[in-house]
Amino acid sequence: MSNFLAPATVTAALKIALENALAADPSGLPGVATIGRPDEIGTNGVSAGVNIYLYQVTPNVAWRNADLPTRTPRGTLQQRPRAALDLHYLLTFFGAEATLEDQRLMGHVVSMLHDQPILTPAMIEAAVAHEDFEDILGNSDLTAEVERVKFSPLTLNLEELSKLWSIFFQTPYHLSMAYMASVVFIERQPAPTRALPVLVRKVRALPSSNLPPSTTPDRLPDLQLWLQSDAGITADSDGVSRWTDLSGNGHHAEQAAIGRRPAFVAHGLGQYPVLRFDGNDDRLAIQGLNYSTPLNGVTVCAVVRSTNATEQTIISFDSTRYWSLALSNGDAPALIRWQTTDATTTHDLASPHSLVDPRTDGRWHLVCATYDATATSDKQLFVDGEQIAEENAAHSGNPLGTGARRFGFVGAESQAATVNGPVAGTGFFAGELAELLLYNRALSNAERDHLE
Repeated sequence: MSNFLAPATVTAALKIALENALAADPSGLPGVATIGRPDEIGTNGVSAGVNIYLYQVTPNVAWRNADLPTRTPRGTLQQRPRAALDLHYLLTFFGAEATLEDQRLMGHVVSMLHDQPILTPAMIEAAVAHEDFEDILGNSDLTAEVERVKFSPLTLNLEELSKLWSIFFQTPYHLSMAYMASVVFIERQPAPTRALPVLVRKVRALPSSNLPPSTTPDRLPDLQLWLQSDAGITADSDGVSRWTDLSGNGHHAEQAAIGRRPAFVAHGLGQYPVLRFDGNDDRLAIQGLNYSTPLNGVTVCAVVRSTNATEQTIISFDSTRYWSLALSNGDAPALIRWQTTDATTTHDLASPHSLVDPRTDGRWHLVCATYDATATSDKQLFVDGEQIAEENAAHSGNPLGTGARRFGFVGAESQAATVNGPVAGTGFFAGELAELLLYNRALSNAERDHLE
């Protein structure tokens, strides 16, 4: 949920993000980000930059009328209606045309928004805490909204641009592009109350935790990779070519070869999209993230569904050099395997056969695996929030890794010493993925519970 400050928060976060991107440009490109009408450009002493103007707000078609208020039999309101909006921005680039400042600014901004199209909680928090906005946006709770805001370029033809600029009286045209921020929710406060439960007095002890009742992956430290199927997907009829990393590390999962791209399924998990891997050669190469030094801890979680009992790898950084997580990995009929390797030993932690087979039941499952070199029970497997297997001293306190450099793959067993390098010829994932998380440490039970 997010309150009435959400649209203003999106605008402020966009301004701060663009300012930071321009300030970090190594070429020394001049320019700042401003907010205002295009006819005010140049009146505030700024000679070069990008101006942000919210020129239109429209209802989001996908979420419209999906928020009908529900009540209990007693008449108590359980869900309040919320408005789902799309914000249309005009980005105007201005500067010395003789040195192509406006065009260079445009290229830099387009590159930044293409690489990071998702408005992350960290970006929102930075805007709310900024000295220009802290007094007016201090009560914004956009970070608590589950649905992330995504910026997408809009195509405006010459007639549409002419009509848009004609509303600014006697204002000369500047190089401009239109972007849409979607989806932005507004819900009235306070949250609805529920009927009181039947009084049952119980006394129990709970572990101390500084975490909120629920949290997002990027609020926990050491997040390396966050792939979510309803955000940052680049796809067409040939499949998914890019799955954007939401962690902010730029570890995107990509596939340039058309024949190896997983399919994009628009409503594979209720109203949410998923990626479907064919089990033959579909895979995505993880960019920039590799291991070459020992690893003392790791947590990997995946939301998966499959109907295939064959060997299939979910994510791997080479099981014989570092680790891999699979629904079946090898000749033994294990349902889930968490395979890890240290300098001398490879260890398999397999789920018990009494578990309902997550490979073939056709249901969605949350699979998590952890390794902690400092813990007695150093390897653990979880399915749908329940621990199903563990091992004491699987690697006798040794870190994972042989020292060889390995890059990772989603959907294939990696053998790659370079980005998008070789993979094993078998064991491709045959199912659907909705989300992947990777941390360079073992999450505590409390942290994992709050994520789930």
